[in-house]
Amino acid sequence: MNDHGSDLQGFRFQVLLIEADEAYCVAIAACIRQAGGRVEPVATPDRAFAALERKSFDLLVWGVSAEEVARRVTVMGELRLRSEAPLVIIDPGSDSAQLDLEAGADHWLSKPFVPGALVGSIRAALRRPANSVVPAALKAEVWGMTLDGGRRQLAFGGSEVFLTRQEWDLFSILFSHPNRFITAQEILLLGWRAGDHAAEQIRTYVHRLRLKLEPLKLPCQLLSQHGQGYCLAFASA
Repeated sequence: MNDHGSDLQGFRFQVLLIEADEAYCVAIAACIRQAGGRVEPVATPDRAFAALERKSFDLLVWGVSAEEVARRVTVMGELRLRSEAPLVIIDPGSDSAQLDLEAGADHWLSKPFVPGALVGSIRAALRRPANSVVPAALKAEVWGMTLDGGRRQLAFGGSEVFLTRQEWDLFSILFSHPNRFITAQEILLLGWRAGDHAAEQIRTYVHRLRLKLEPLKLPCQLLSQHGQGYCLAFASA
């Protein structure tokens, strides 16, 4: 497969594209270049693993083929082991968004995709929250919790949990505004993004984050209140 984005002039970030279908590869690569990236395409996940052993990328985009649907969770796990880059999934299964997001995808689109939506998802995946204090600190200890922004790890009482990029960014925003309800719109204004329909996705990510945090028995609760939004509530702040 040819490198459809090999031009080095003007690119701002590097993308590893996994796509077996040549026509889809051309279309996805065009969207990546429009967003400002340089593309290194590979046809299979196994070739992607090899590419990640050679170099690092700023973004991973995987156009899942029908033959790869059954192993997509395993593949995403392997990609996460090899790279911290955001992962955009383009999946032919119209009902698989929740599974893909829970397995580690940062953004999800259906296949066939809308080019503008893919460009937006690429740009959103590379955007970091501007007003969050947690990612800025490599490691911090607050209220007995250890927060490692570099590894997106949260530890408390001898237990630990690793969060996806979107989960960490959401936690960071809520953590930066303790004991205060923040609406979905405010969360978006603070820099959190998850592609198209991001406001609707916040509820899903809050649910995922709550499930991951509950076993740690943290000195705080992740609350949801209709009409008010979401709050990371501490006994004292």
